[in-house]
Amino acid sequence: MNSLVIVFSIICLPNIIYTSVPFTRNPGCDRPECKEFNHQALYYAKNDIDDNTVHIIYSSFDEITISIFQTAKGVNPTFDYAALFEKNYTNAIDFHGGKLNNSLTLVLRRLIQFNDINDDGKMGVNDTTIDSYFISNIKTTNATFQDNTEQPTFQLPLDMLNGSLSIDIVYPGATTRDTKFPKLKTAPKSLFVNIAVQANKFSSSKTRFAFEILQILPGTEGSRIFSSKFIDDQYTPGIFNVYQLRTMDSSNPASMLWKPVVYQSEDRTIEQNTLMQVYEINNNFTLDKENDQGIFFALLSEPKVSAFNISLGQANDGFFTKTNYTFIQFTAGLDLLEPDSTQQFVTIALIVSLALPVIVGVIAIIFMIKRRFSPQE
Repeated sequence: MNSLVIVFSIICLPNIIYTSVPFTRNPGCDRPECKEFNHQALYYAKNDIDDNTVHIIYSSFDEITISIFQTAKGVNPTFDYAALFEKNYTNAIDFHGGKLNNSLTLVLRRLIQFNDINDDGKMGVNDTTIDSYFISNIKTTNATFQDNTEQPTFQLPLDMLNGSLSIDIVYPGATTRDTKFPKLKTAPKSLFVNIAVQANKFSSSKTRFAFEILQILPGTEGSRIFSSKFIDDQYTPGIFNVYQLRTMDSSNPASMLWKPVVYQSEDRTIEQNTLMQVYEINNNFTLDKENDQGIFFALLSEPKVSAFNISLGQANDGFFTKTNYTFIQFTAGLDLLEPDSTQQFVTIALIVSLALPVIVGVIAIIFMIKRRFSPQE
């Protein structure tokens, strides 16, 4: 019997103190369900930035939903908790005449356990999906606030894996880095999320895990995923890829940003890491009426839904025979997030590395010709 610990982060580490915007559980609710434990809940924060107010919702009503949306400054939404507890999400958020002018919603839809038969690090058509765990209806019994940050953490038992899933977010409301894992930085309209999975019940050395993530947007154009090569940014030695997910609707900008390095040790050394696989985005994803319900319907009655998968590990990396630990980091929000840019230097370095052998060869030929035709003494 093996054990696995996965830490999958859209930035945030436990035991790190941030200057962050505090969240409130079930604001404005006086119903017994809002005060008692063992119910779903809504966690809310807001932050005024210039002429706008940025709102964050972290909801466990049906699917786990993390929403960041923007209104004119001073708009204060109210929540219809009777409708939320009855799962009638449409119009459950009242903006009192205010307008939602941009939003990004992330839904961690499924944890997928599969057998990587060929050990190629990918979810292939021939790989057996052992189980799909839809992540929904986490109760306040399983929720706490992180010490000194007022940022919520959900902890969900995964009885089928003899383990647990924990999800926490941090919204600093400013441009900042994680002090322990500073490879990426957030911006005033983006947030950090940390997702950790502990699994102690699997028997195959070829077992891997993947996540299915939904991105819910206004408009009709969806998103695209692309990657670029960058060089050492002080935090990541060597040349590496940076993945970016961006909306294609310029009037509703939103993005995600990550480096696909998966560390296999808690101290996250270069010697102990592997990679993740990022799969094509599906911009025509159809929600399943039975499984796909949540507060995102209160923000957008007819949302544009995109979906993509990531799986942890690469070919022959011996993931489960090493430290059984992985860590990966994301940022997401309404800012068009950019990596620490040294891309031009990478381009120049690659050109020079390709051109150098040619230059050396040409010089050698010139030298040989000159030597051959030079008068002999």
